[in-house]
Amino acid sequence: MNQQPPKSPDARGSTLRIVALGCAKNKVDSEHLAGDFAEKGWKIVAGGAADCVVVTTCAFIEDASQESVNVLLEEIATKKRGETKCLVAAGCLPQRYKRDLAEELKDLDIVVGVGEFGDLPGMVNQWFGESGAAPCFAVGKPRPYAGGPRLLLGPPWQAWLKISDGCNRACSFCTIPGIRGPWRSAPIPELIDEAEKLAEAGVVELSLTAQDTTAYGFDLDATQRLPGLLTKLDGVRGLRWIRLMYAHPFGVSDELIETVAGCEKVLPYLDLPMQHASGRMLKIMNRKIDAGSQRRLVEKLRAKIPGLVLRTTFLVGHPGETEEDFAELLDFARQARIENVGAFVYSREEGAKSAKMPDQIPREVAVQRLDRLMTMQQEISAEALADRRGREGQILVEEELPEGEDLRYTHSGRASFQAPEVDGITYLHAPEGSGVEPGRIVRARFSDSTEYDLFAEADK
Repeated sequence: MNQQPPKSPDARGSTLRIVALGCAKNKVDSEHLAGDFAEKGWKIVAGGAADCVVVTTCAFIEDASQESVNVLLEEIATKKRGETKCLVAAGCLPQRYKRDLAEELKDLDIVVGVGEFGDLPGMVNQWFGESGAAPCFAVGKPRPYAGGPRLLLGPPWQAWLKISDGCNRACSFCTIPGIRGPWRSAPIPELIDEAEKLAEAGVVELSLTAQDTTAYGFDLDATQRLPGLLTKLDGVRGLRWIRLMYAHPFGVSDELIETVAGCEKVLPYLDLPMQHASGRMLKIMNRKIDAGSQRRLVEKLRAKIPGLVLRTTFLVGHPGETEEDFAELLDFARQARIENVGAFVYSREEGAKSAKMPDQIPREVAVQRLDRLMTMQQEISAEALADRRGREGQILVEEELPEGEDLRYTHSGRASFQAPEVDGITYLHAPEGSGVEPGRIVRARFSDSTEYDLFAEADK
């Protein structure tokens, strides 16, 4: 590591570039970090050379860790070309691998874990300003939630609201509790204040995120739970869509279902990561819910929330998964007709309980199962979207498409039942002079579809 930091100009006018990797929760952390630096006089740049580059890393599974390392290596090369003075690795990768990262990548100048984001502006200024050795490494225990200034790094009409951090669920395959720590919920007044500021800045779609949104508030007093938070968010002026993501099936209560069904702005959309559908595998995974309860929950949700669209995540190839277990998963997916499914091959992670389990599944077997599941799901998705042809819906316009000789569609965006970054998109034809532009929510009639995307005609 560089132990002799150069002198820096005043922070005002110095440039910062943030590379945010991984999940939506990491993106929120990165946006708070950008806001903190901006408040202290730094100029945030989207690309190119910068006085300081911060990479907020992901380390959930091996592939994510490797992506983080690859990006850090690319930024080290950029630094060696003289385009960066100070390079920071922050977040989950340092938190998980402690000093190994600092020792292996000696061109990093500052390495901080998930609990030190609030300290980072001061550490960077100190690195630049002192002639002696600067503090370059800090990984402590994850701290309680702390809000503060926030600068969106994405489109100004859509944002994530991180309602809590950490997790107590202890799923056998997951390393998150060891990285992010236990549940730490943000009090409702802080979240409403942040939501109001986002709405005032032009955000119309707010997606709630956490390791488990249904666990929100159980570390606070009894008046602060997810249904109450959703009800208060429903009253925030300017918001149009509120989307609930990362809802553990075990935590979905009747009160929560009634709240989602009754709130005007809370969309009839629910991200419900199930991971599996075999009762034996759910027990091995320590998911706290049995197969019958999970099936009944899906039926209840469909019955109680009109027009509900579901998203889920499945994990195939977990230790102990037999062909019979996988067949149960296929049968459930075929019957439940869940509109949006993300599926992943099990990753054997150091520190996870399942890493030491017997009956590890060969990767080639897991990959083959993944292909079978997603081939079937592609048909389910195609049928669900085909059913929407001729019907109307709301579209959040996100991009104006370039003009082309044979281009029929003028814009792209997402329907209310398409979550950002994980679901398909809708291509929109808007008549000339219709006033359709990015950031607006418009009504349109769906005219065609593919396996994952829709095509629509905007109302005149």
